[in-house]
Amino acid sequence: MKRFLMLVGVAVVAAAMYVAAAPGSQQAKGPSAKQFSALKKQVASLSKTVKSVKTVAAAEAKLLTDCVQIAVPVDQFGDGQNQTEGYDYIQGPVKTPTTEFLTTALDVADTTDTGAVWFVGGKAACGTDLGESTLQHAAAKAGIRLPHATMHSFSFIPRQR
Repeated sequence: MKRFLMLVGVAVVAAAMYVAAAPGSQQAKGPSAKQFSALKKQVASLSKTVKSVKTVAAAEAKLLTDCVQIAVPVDQFGDGQNQTEGYDYIQGPVKTPTTEFLTTALDVADTTDTGAVWFVGGKAACGTDLGESTLQHAAAKAGIRLPHATMHSFSFIPRQR
């Protein structure tokens, strides 16, 4: 009798597992109205964000295309303090030992010079792009705040007389 009851118990468990695993027994339900509304709002918000990001990307691409057509590394050469090396400079119209001296100057540097400052140049449209602050406006529309240009302290020391 115990074997029979055990067999019946195993059969009942197997039948229950079969019914639970059958594809027709569990039907997926769609989202509720509240869930659907929330998803709809999220998709609308993400679509707006994507549109804003595309606007900023287009403005950046135009700015880069117009403004970065050539890049030249420039560095300061010479020893202006000790005047042991540098560029020959004559102050005044007459060359004398007191008016001629060595000084520093900016010059094109090697591309591997880690101390060089890169000057970039582009089309005339670059000035328009920067002047109208197209990029700033596109970023503001997208909710992105771009930092303002800051004054940098350069290592170039101007010659004062």
